[in-house]
Amino acid sequence: MTCELIGFPTEHDWMEVKRRALVTIGKRPVSAPDSEWKKRILEARHSPIRYLRFSFYLECPSWVSVHLVRHVHAQPYVKSQRNDRQEDYDRNAARQDIPVVMIFDVNAEELMTIANKRLCALAAAETRQLVRMMCDEAEKVCPELKGLLVPMCEYNGGVCHEMYPCGRHPKK
Repeated sequence: MTCELIGFPTEHDWMEVKRRALVTIGKRPVSAPDSEWKKRILEARHSPIRYLRFSFYLECPSWVSVHLVRHVHAQPYVKSQRNDRQEDYDRNAARQDIPVVMIFDVNAEELMTIANKRLCALAAAETRQLVRMMCDEAEKVCPELKGLLVPMCEYNGGVCHEMYPCGRHPKK
C-alpha cells in the first residue's frame, strides 16, 4: 500500500481556523495561533478545525478503499473501475483485492474520527495499516495531532464503547 500526503494545512489555514473560532464570540484575531492553541482546539474538536484539510494519495486494495469512503465528512476520488474507462481487467470479474488509486481529502475533525474507528483492533489489519500511515504523515506536518489520532478506546481514556469489544480495554 502507498500513502503520500499531498496537501496539508498552512499557517494561513490555521489563521482562518482562529478567525472562525473568534468570530463566534465577536472577536477578531490579532496574532497567529501558537502550537498550544492549535493543540487545545484540536483536542476540543471545535468546528473550526473542519477548515483544516489533509489530502492523501493512496494506493490500496479495493476493499480497503471501501472502508475509507464510508466516512461522510471526507471526499474520496477513486479511480474508476468501469469497463468503458479502463482496460486492465473486467470489472464484473475483478477480485476485491485489485489495487485502486485514490486521492482522499479529509478535514482534521474527520481524520480524528477515522483514526478512532479504523485504528481499533476490530478493524481489518490492512485498513489499520493504511490509516496508521495516514496519521503518521499528518502528524509530521501537524505535530499538534500527536495523541489524538488513536483508537476510540484510547481516546476515551481506556474504556471501550464497542458493541463487541476486542478485549484490549474493559467495556463501559
